[in-house]
Amino acid sequence: MNMKGGKGPRGRSSGSTRGGIRKRGATKRVDRDGDLAMDAGSAQGRGKKGRGDSSRSVATGPRAQTRDRALDAIQKAITSNADSQANIRQGGRGSSLEQVSIRGWKQSKAASNRDGGVESLIAFLEKKLNTSDSKAGSRAKITKSRVEGDAFIVSIRPELLERMLKMNGFSFAGAPLTIQLYDPSTNGMDQTMLSEMSQNGTPSAADTKSKMTTILRKRYYQQEKLLNLSKLGNDPDLLAMGIFNSTSTESKFFPALMKVWDMNFDNSTVRREAVESVSLADNQLANIAVITTLAQTFPDLKNLDLSNNNFKDSQSLIGWRWKFRNLEFLDLTGTPYSADPSFKDTMLKWYPKLRFLNNTEVRTAEEVASQKKTPIPVQAPHFQDESQIGENFIKAFFAGYDSNRTDLLNGVYDGNSTFSLNVNTAAPRVLQTETASWDPYIKKSRNLLKINHLPARMSRSYVGAEKIRDLWNTLPQTRHPDIGAHPEEWLIECFPIPGLPDPSGQSPTGVGGLLIMVHGKFEEINGPKVELRSFDRTFILGPGGGMGGIRVINDVLCLRAHGGHEAWKLEQPIVQPIQPGPPPVQPQTVPPAAPNGYGMPAPGKPDVQLQQEQLTMEISAKTGMTLQYSEMALSGNGWNMDAALKNFEELKAQGQLPPDAFLSGAV
Repeated sequence: MNMKGGKGPRGRSSGSTRGGIRKRGATKRVDRDGDLAMDAGSAQGRGKKGRGDSSRSVATGPRAQTRDRALDAIQKAITSNADSQANIRQGGRGSSLEQVSIRGWKQSKAASNRDGGVESLIAFLEKKLNTSDSKAGSRAKITKSRVEGDAFIVSIRPELLERMLKMNGFSFAGAPLTIQLYDPSTNGMDQTMLSEMSQNGTPSAADTKSKMTTILRKRYYQQEKLLNLSKLGNDPDLLAMGIFNSTSTESKFFPALMKVWDMNFDNSTVRREAVESVSLADNQLANIAVITTLAQTFPDLKNLDLSNNNFKDSQSLIGWRWKFRNLEFLDLTGTPYSADPSFKDTMLKWYPKLRFLNNTEVRTAEEVASQKKTPIPVQAPHFQDESQIGENFIKAFFAGYDSNRTDLLNGVYDGNSTFSLNVNTAAPRVLQTETASWDPYIKKSRNLLKINHLPARMSRSYVGAEKIRDLWNTLPQTRHPDIGAHPEEWLIECFPIPGLPDPSGQSPTGVGGLLIMVHGKFEEINGPKVELRSFDRTFILGPGGGMGGIRVINDVLCLRAHGGHEAWKLEQPIVQPIQPGPPPVQPQTVPPAAPNGYGMPAPGKPDVQLQQEQLTMEISAKTGMTLQYSEMALSGNGWNMDAALKNFEELKAQGQLPPDAFLSGAV
């Protein structure tokens, strides 16, 4: 990364450091909760018209006083002690747990493990805590942990703190550990970087953060929701801090700057809404390696200016491929990559909502809107039940899981039932939602892509109602939406499957059962706090001695951040008119002209096909539609006769069915 002074490939006048982002229809947003600390920069946004002019006059009066109070709040947040900073990461004050920082573990042999050595480190610490004092009472446990830079932060009960600190210097997998009380003022910041960046050589996290906050304040324009990070190499404050004196501090500076920005917000929604536009123009960047964290800090960015940098090809930007899913404006003028013949097509593929590229419109609003439809129209779920077994099970299961899990287990689980759960932390979430903590689940998660040791895999598969009960009792309470009242929030499919093991041993070829797949959401209840999650749950049901003569053979639960239910909304009526036609008269009951063997059993014809053919002939007789249109109506409505007839009546009343949809003599 090179952000030092000097003109880029195509110099711009010094009077404009917002980097060419055109603000369209900005509105001022006032933070009522006081969460937004970075609001003072808007004073500069209303100063002289010369953008980025650090010598502009500062407004005075009530607004300026309000901004000054906000700046005081920033400074106080940066320099305050551990208690006042607890709400930044722990979500509130008054926590009964102590936090300890462990360093040196990344130099251990365990660091080569798939998880970086985290699980081994936790096991090591808990073992030492439990052996250091045999009279300690209850078993020592690390209840919460997280990684921040090269530090591993753990939360423990206060009575364990002294024992934990005595472990300072202990060797873990060949590496000595540095264990000390956690100091939020150095939250996630690299200590070497802080030392090198310090003006006088004396490391001071609070001083460095305060300076970075001042830089962000000067470059943030609240009214425009713009963060101007152009020409950083010429910034006098950064030059005075010596940021560009070494490759080490230069490479660590931008991630630290984004960390400081994040720390000034308690509310993630306010943080996301604070910025819509970012300029990184005129920074002599050859690639985005050291600024890649911008995509994590501002995932919902709408406008991005990267002009007058040294990007040569798409590989220079590959880290932001398919990031910034809401990006509408992208400026790469003055970069070598702009001359590449594939430049436009590549950017259009990477950013589906992009409308303006290098100040030229490349998509209309209508073209962006049309992309929302999937290549294959979303079809209704397939639910092929037998004697309402699947329907009754689903209705009873989720009500029971929410209210009385023990009775549920006693009713349909047995000694051979298997349950497992996994956490998908990478699944997309609904915009403007906070991702809840995975702490109650992560240690029980059976993600086979991340867990490659057989004992660990096997220990996360729970066989038998008793083991499943023990696990379920540790999971938070839930509340699922009522299926009858809110069916649109669920997607449920059911398929008959043969060849399941016969628990009675009477059928060597196996017995039939049901495969049920459920997608939906639930509220997770943790005291007064309620979190929203999405889930996918797969059941295999077979005959057994449980309620209704069934048993759960396998139950797999996948948890993810709340992703909404837009993915399974039907995009259009299934029976589509070929052309507008006059309203048809009441159809007569006309026997359908079926091909030979249609609707009749035949060798090699699956039972499912036979049933579908017979349903098609039945609805054709009732509506007078041809077999082709009858099949379209049924397949589009999940082979549900009532739904298909209702769909038919609606389209007929609207006059949207063409004449050739009906049998001869039916119109």
